[in-house]
Amino acid sequence: MRVEDERIKLLFKEKALEILMTIYYESLGGNDVYIQYIASKVNSPHSYVWLIIKKFEEAKMVECELEGRTKIIRLTDKGQKIAQQIKSIIDIMENDT
Repeated sequence: MRVEDERIKLLFKEKALEILMTIYYESLGGNDVYIQYIASKVNSPHSYVWLIIKKFEEAKMVECELEGRTKIIRLTDKGQKIAQQIKSIIDIMENDT
């Protein structure tokens, strides 16, 4: 299977979308985002969230920065653009007019 196919499949997993959008919304508020915080927000194990974050990192959608013993997760420009597009789709779906 092609790498591009794997990246597309990743974006169609419900939890992966929740993780991406959690990072997006928190970063809009200027907050640092940590894996444990994401795990609690999306109600998933730390190990699963870390797996998805690693896949996002491979796809160059997020960057992980070590601060002490804690990793801060930040969207890259690419990740930001993808999250904004998903937000646009969500807005369209929520607008019944």
